[in-house]
Amino acid sequence: MPGSLPLHTARLVLRMMRPGDAAAHTAYRNDPDIARHQLWELPYPLDDAVSKLTEQQGQDDLIVGGWTTMAIELDGEVIGDIVTNTDETGGTAEIGFTLAKHHHGHGYASEAAREVTEQLFRRIGVGRVYGELDPVNVASARVLESAGLALEGVTKQSFLWRGEWTDNMSYAATRDEYEDWMARPTGTPSEVRLVEIEPSTAHDWTKLAAHGSESRFVATVAQSFTDALFPEVVDGAPVQPWLRGVLADGERAGFVMTAEVTEHHTEPYLWRLLVDRRHQRRGIGRRVVEQLIERYRAAGHPSLLVGWVDGPGSPRRFYEQLGFVPTGEIVDGEIEARRPL
Repeated sequence: MPGSLPLHTARLVLRMMRPGDAAAHTAYRNDPDIARHQLWELPYPLDDAVSKLTEQQGQDDLIVGGWTTMAIELDGEVIGDIVTNTDETGGTAEIGFTLAKHHHGHGYASEAAREVTEQLFRRIGVGRVYGELDPVNVASARVLESAGLALEGVTKQSFLWRGEWTDNMSYAATRDEYEDWMARPTGTPSEVRLVEIEPSTAHDWTKLAAHGSESRFVATVAQSFTDALFPEVVDGAPVQPWLRGVLADGERAGFVMTAEVTEHHTEPYLWRLLVDRRHQRRGIGRRVVEQLIERYRAAGHPSLLVGWVDGPGSPRRFYEQLGFVPTGEIVDGEIEARRPL
């Protein structure tokens, strides 16, 4: 691992930002869409950028006891920056990032954040890395999640921002949590099985959790257990839950629950699907849905329903790629979709 900057990732160079970068730095900082969730005031003067970058003129690495601003460079162009603030003990470090708008959506911020987080833990030796953000800033939350940080909480009206007290969201990981994240399985599992949940292991299944940015779309396992115990009444009768744990190569990786076909409910419904954050992007969710499709097709049912809430991070694309088509109905605030079997 390099002993100082610059750092190199698959596509990017992360180097110390210098006064000569001030014009590019100022250009994206003055974009109102970029500044919406950031702390600086608009307009952001060029002189301020030159002054701040001059302060680190003699610096060539991440420092303990202060801020480091690094340029994110793509093919020789400065497309944003990533910053760290390590406390004077070297025990904790804050991480933040900004990317020019026309470079959003390509994973550059995530790529930079993953590299810098690794440097902070494994080379600088900090014990905790954290990031703080506006709860509505879903894109930045997903960047922190990709680097191995997890949602710790949201404090209400705790941050004074542009004259108004706003909510503040905190993501973090300790060194042990980070090492556990880095040791997670990432390949396609050989086997994905749906298994019955026994009373003796029910608590262990509740430890599974999606990413914090997915919390408005994915119920916890504990909430699903409650809903299964006290099922919703639909068309005059309680729905009949069918729930299973998901094992990927023998490891607990997810949870699924459906509403079964009864004399009152003529179409199966995919009620809940959760893939643990450590097991996402392995194709597990797709294989679970494919097994459900086969189950209901074998039982002679012509279709399967699902519902989702729209918004940044919504599972819409996932379900549409699996053949679910919106019916045009909104049920309990969710877009209803059907998959012919």
